[in-house]
Amino acid sequence: MAYIGSSPTKVVSRQSANIFTYTVSVANTTVFSGADDNGNTLACSPSDIMVHINGLRMEKSDFSATSTSVTLVSGAAVGDEVTITAFVTFETADAYTKSASDTRYVNATGDTVTGPLTVDTATSTNLTVDSGIYGGIQFKVAGTDTGYITSYTNGSGAEAMYIGGADTVNLHTGTNHALTGGTTRLQIDASGRVTKPSQPAFFARHTTASAYNNQYVDGWNSITFNIGNHFVGSTGIFTAPVAGIYQVNAMIGNNYAQGDGAYKIYKNNTLVNGFVFDPFSNQTTWATNVLCGILQCAANDTVRIYCAGAGYPDNADWTSWSMYLLG
Repeated sequence: MAYIGSSPTKVVSRQSANIFTYTVSVANTTVFSGADDNGNTLACSPSDIMVHINGLRMEKSDFSATSTSVTLVSGAAVGDEVTITAFVTFETADAYTKSASDTRYVNATGDTVTGPLTVDTATSTNLTVDSGIYGGIQFKVAGTDTGYITSYTNGSGAEAMYIGGADTVNLHTGTNHALTGGTTRLQIDASGRVTKPSQPAFFARHTTASAYNNQYVDGWNSITFNIGNHFVGSTGIFTAPVAGIYQVNAMIGNNYAQGDGAYKIYKNNTLVNGFVFDPFSNQTTWATNVLCGILQCAANDTVRIYCAGAGYPDNADWTSWSMYLLG
């Protein structure tokens, strides 16, 4: 059944009332305050009282009140008994009014928070930001957009992506959050340049000229860089850390006076077609062999350079090998 009448705006329970009784001793007394006949000092809420004279209830227009006094429009006669009933209002303890709640709590359907806001997710419950537009938290400085942040975790809390600085996007991993720690794995700077400092890659050179005959070329011991340490120079083996497409570049300076072996790329000890430099026979001078292209690898695939026949690769000035994970 629908509510009939004005809808209540506040739940109030009048549990009790304080009654103050005054006997008039001076003709035409209008003001009643202080101690009553029983020594009780008048205290009331001006809007929540009743006034009686000799048992007759006065209308609101017959008196005015403050928190400590009641003033009659017409003075009372000697011997009149003036009774003031001050109701004691009971409300739920520690409860906010509607206006107080509006300034204290954030609306679930959208609101603005001024001042610092701390979200403590030290417990097992994490903060979830569900946005159908930007997918993250928007940052502003003095009302100006500075970027957005989106974090993803698989439970370890190790991944985070943020936009900050001079329009730089950074992807971090590590135990610290992206803004103050961890390791940069990918960065897009303000000019749109993408860098991946942790991308597996190596560049190595052959240290000494030596003969090979139907065997893998080892001795790549002059290593300029070896990101991720997936290449072992002494054995000449690169092990793919992840599945992907890898760029292969090899330059072999061969002394054909010592032998005219063919150089090939082997994956998992199997020849990769298209990665073969088979020289003209009966060469009697130096020549540079180039093996270049892209190679698809699964995780833990091994890649090596093989010398078929009698070859004689030169030292580090002429012989180098590099690989890089494209993606």
